[in-house]
Amino acid sequence: MIEPRFEPPRALCDDEQQRVRRSCSHALVPDQPAASGFRYIDLGGELPPMYVRRFALGNRSAAVTLYGPIELTDGDEAERGAPALARAALSVGPRTIAWDEMLDLDLRPGESMLLARAALDALLELTLIDGGACPVCAA
Repeated sequence: MIEPRFEPPRALCDDEQQRVRRSCSHALVPDQPAASGFRYIDLGGELPPMYVRRFALGNRSAAVTLYGPIELTDGDEAERGAPALARAALSVGPRTIAWDEMLDLDLRPGESMLLARAALDALLELTLIDGGACPVCAA
């Protein structure tokens, strides 16, 4: 039996740390969300839709969620796949990590560092919006 090989979690470079620090937690939805691993979920009712990219290993999980996408053209709720801006969040298991705690992940028993780092890397693949230039935060 061949054992799977995992790379140890890498440290964030200075540029990545600065991107997270400058960001207000809003990010651009990828041009092709499904091709980037995001699944569109619309629960209906008053809850806004979201995109979720989930990582799993056994019974452990982590995810990047893009909440409440709004269209870049008019600021209305975005249609599925439309160019949009959304609030990005990282979760490990059922717990959402606060934006200011992402650079120093403090995992709890049963949470996977490998999954947390995979989700954090996926979050860093997004175009994070600088807090000073965010149209949502400025409104």
